[in-house]
Amino acid sequence: MKSSVGNLGGKSTAELADRVLPALTAAVQLLKKQAPEEADNFRATVLVAVDASTQAHKNQPSPAQTAMTHKITQALDAA
Repeated sequence: MKSSVGNLGGKSTAELADRVLPALTAAVQLLKKQAPEEADNFRATVLVAVDASTQAHKNQPSPAQTAMTHKITQALDAA
C-alpha cells in the first residue's frame, strides 16, 4: 500500500507535523481495521521512540519537545 503522507520535505517543524500527525492517526485507524492486535503495539512503539528521543538530551525536555510529544500522543489517540 502506498503511503498517503507524500512529500515530507517541509520547511518547518509545523509543516512537517501537518503531514505526519494525520498520517499517524490514519495508520492507527488502518491497523484497528486490518490488524487490531497490532494497533496498541504500534502506538506503544511510536511513544517509546518519542520518549527515547526526549531522554537523549539528558536534561528535562524543552517546552517544544513536550508540546510535540503531546501532539503525537493526541494523533495516536484520535484514531
